[in-house]
Amino acid sequence: MAPNPNPKKSAWVQLYEARRVPVQVMMRSPGRPAAPIPRRKVGVTLSQGEISELTVWQERFSELLERKVSVGETVGILTRISTARWNRLMETSPKELVDLVEAMIG
Repeated sequence: MAPNPNPKKSAWVQLYEARRVPVQVMMRSPGRPAAPIPRRKVGVTLSQGEISELTVWQERFSELLERKVSVGETVGILTRISTARWNRLMETSPKELVDLVEAMIG
């Protein structure tokens, strides 16, 4: 045991004095720390068919990566795939939604 720094004060008195010393608490914002890549929560309205498709893709990505892939990650992956396909479509300029979808799928 460490020697008593002030032999005139009992250990109990020193303990009570130590409890009265203000403790410096590190202040931080409450909640989870900020993510390295900022993300935003958004709301979307989807049909049941679109939700089903997202679920299928989420399961596929989860199986492939051998971990649970979130809906947000799934949407992010599919968005990046769409961007890559869009860049390949720049030579054509579809005027109708049907033509755009066909060009991206085909």
